[in-house]
Amino acid sequence: MKILHIVGGSFEDGAFKGASILHNSLKEFGVKSKILNNNIKNKIYTENKLSEDILFIQDSHFKRVLKYLKITFEKILKTIFLPTPRSTFTFGFFGEDLTKCEAYKDADIIHIHWIGQGFIDIYSLSKINKPVVWTLRDMWAFTGGAHYLIDFPKYEKSFLSKIVKNIKKKSYPKHINFIAISNWLRTKAQESYVLSNFNIKRIYNNIDLDKFKIIPKNDAKRKLNIFTSKKIILYGAQNSQSKRKGWKIFSESLKNIDTSKYFLLIFGKFWSENILDEIGIEYKTLGYVNDSEKMNCIYNSADAFIFTSLQEAFGKTWAEAMTCGLPVVCFENTSASEIVEHKIDGFVVNEIDPVHLRNGIEWVLNNLEKRKELDQPLEKKISNFDPKNVAAKYVEIYKSLK
Repeated sequence: MKILHIVGGSFEDGAFKGASILHNSLKEFGVKSKILNNNIKNKIYTENKLSEDILFIQDSHFKRVLKYLKITFEKILKTIFLPTPRSTFTFGFFGEDLTKCEAYKDADIIHIHWIGQGFIDIYSLSKINKPVVWTLRDMWAFTGGAHYLIDFPKYEKSFLSKIVKNIKKKSYPKHINFIAISNWLRTKAQESYVLSNFNIKRIYNNIDLDKFKIIPKNDAKRKLNIFTSKKIILYGAQNSQSKRKGWKIFSESLKNIDTSKYFLLIFGKFWSENILDEIGIEYKTLGYVNDSEKMNCIYNSADAFIFTSLQEAFGKTWAEAMTCGLPVVCFENTSASEIVEHKIDGFVVNEIDPVHLRNGIEWVLNNLEKRKELDQPLEKKISNFDPKNVAAKYVEIYKSLK
């Protein structure tokens, strides 16, 4: 059984990490697995590491120029119709024809993960004559181009969006097996115009359980040079300026909290120090962190993790935090709320507003502590993210397609 994973973007992107963990786990089941990628930086890195499992589309100079012109044209269209987008958006018409790639010819099953930003052309999907699994890692497969609906609400109601969705609906082969990485995403996909006729399964995303585990809090704080005796509130987002990450609601919630009791620790892309200065809370920003050992220390140094995403396919941070024994505060009707048990593993906030969020944060900090070890119920929840368990479920699907 030869599986070809189609996943664009950087090695540091969530989609690539998820696909890569699955790829490595499949080997333990005797599955021959390779990854097809389109990122030139990844190619340079991989050549240095001499990896044989990650393949790249071989471009001539002419094709590279043509691809650049296609992507530039897409950016111009995006600028016209979406004047100030900060979030990911892809029309999907200007990528590669997957069926003409050499790697495609050798594969038994095509497993799509993420094909945005000029990687694979939507039209070419209709030509696929092999079994297809598509793991939905955001909402793009069933939108008019937005990777999350909340980022481009006006556009998604436009005539152009309807055209794109019609093209997707006609281009997707009926034999695609769609897999959502959360129940939340599965529901959104089933309710969509594009995927309403597909039977969509759910397999939770994987996380590397060997890299995230409970360690003594004081040891973790020492490694991060954090010496406060205050309770630590942990917040992280890939982009705090994105509306869907909920930073505005979180920052508003801090304005009416007793800031003298708490220390705020932040990781990710963050540009709002001036707001924190106004609030008056003691804080430390760590920037973007791509070191799993450091991330493990970050989780273990805190007393509560605040996950304020309003739309998120999965969101590995909350799952990693739980694996480290950290209580999680999240909003209802999100991927995290499927696993976080209210007032047991954290707090599920039933209203998306600063007051209810503040109440949830304070309840957790006053009533729950970071676990020193995982109990059986929590271990059972975390087993949903175990790479071996996730891979086993995909192997079952692959076998059913032969």
